[in-house]
Amino acid sequence: MRTFKQYNSITESNTQKAYDMEKVIVSAAGGPKFVSSNINDSVKVGEKIIKSLKLKGTGSFPENTYSATSKWNKYFKAGGATGSTLTPKTDLFVGDKRISLKTGTAQLMSGGTSEAAATFYSAAEKAGVDKDDLITSLGKHIDNLLPSTDMRKLGIKGNKTDLEKAGKFAEIEILKKADEAHQAFKVDLRKAFKTNSKFAEAFTFEAMTGDIKFGNNNGTAEYFLITDYKGNAKIYNAFTDKGYVKKIAKQVRPDVKFKSSQSTSSQLKSPSNPKGKTGFYTFWSAVGVGVKMVMEEEIHKGFMLNEGVFDFIKRVFNKAKSWLSNFWDKAKKAIGGKLEDLLSFMTLQPEINFKNNISW
Repeated sequence: MRTFKQYNSITESNTQKAYDMEKVIVSAAGGPKFVSSNINDSVKVGEKIIKSLKLKGTGSFPENTYSATSKWNKYFKAGGATGSTLTPKTDLFVGDKRISLKTGTAQLMSGGTSEAAATFYSAAEKAGVDKDDLITSLGKHIDNLLPSTDMRKLGIKGNKTDLEKAGKFAEIEILKKADEAHQAFKVDLRKAFKTNSKFAEAFTFEAMTGDIKFGNNNGTAEYFLITDYKGNAKIYNAFTDKGYVKKIAKQVRPDVKFKSSQSTSSQLKSPSNPKGKTGFYTFWSAVGVGVKMVMEEEIHKGFMLNEGVFDFIKRVFNKAKSWLSNFWDKAKKAIGGKLEDLLSFMTLQPEINFKNNISW
């Protein structure tokens, strides 16, 4: 299995023989003449492919790169996708058919972490991953964030030092629960994708065709021509032959895990909100800021009349719960149902494992 983070060391597994096959087919379709020294009877092989598949029109090659859509570019640094990222999925044209050529086992895709994010989010949106359910799930974890701990073991009596100790205890316990909520939400996220066959198919389709990436321009591959070096060939339209896409998706088997990002920003930033100027904090910053603020405020007030230390801790917990509940109500509006904003709020990044070398 390959992961996105390994893509920097991956190159397309086309050999010279495979490149020759592209030229052989284009030549047989009336394009630039070519005879391969790597493929036996290459002229006859090319003619056999064109004839057996009833391909019509002149053969030609695509440009070296095509521009990506704004929807795709937002997952890259300023200026959008560049370089080899813009290499088309189309290998050759026969008439108006945009063809990706596959000979034997070949890679599904290559690219860096930004390519990974773009493919993931595009597939999630196309598959209709239920973001509302995920937000509801997170809300339940936040509701269960406050601890219920036997505080008698602390030996707290009630002086100023103990008051500060009790406040610190409340802060630490809530942060522990926040970590549990964070971990539980990661489990929910993984389940949402692991059980979603539509996501697996959408991920595979986008990796195969570059449909959203190139916006159905000439960089988008529409047909997949599968052949051996003797000219025994088949052709599939990935846009209309859903059975073929499902067949490939079963080989790919994408599995999504989520890891905490290294971002230190407290503001809610994401591809759809790159500047993060919403005034809303990420999950961890919200918990840290909110609980600390409540704790300091309540310690400053001190004990209320006839209030014991355990009543004080309960008051801190309840105040923190009220603050976090109000914050979550506002944060949901800032997230706005967008998966990338939800993951940004939770400071999580998708990491996808999948089989990259495919028998087409």
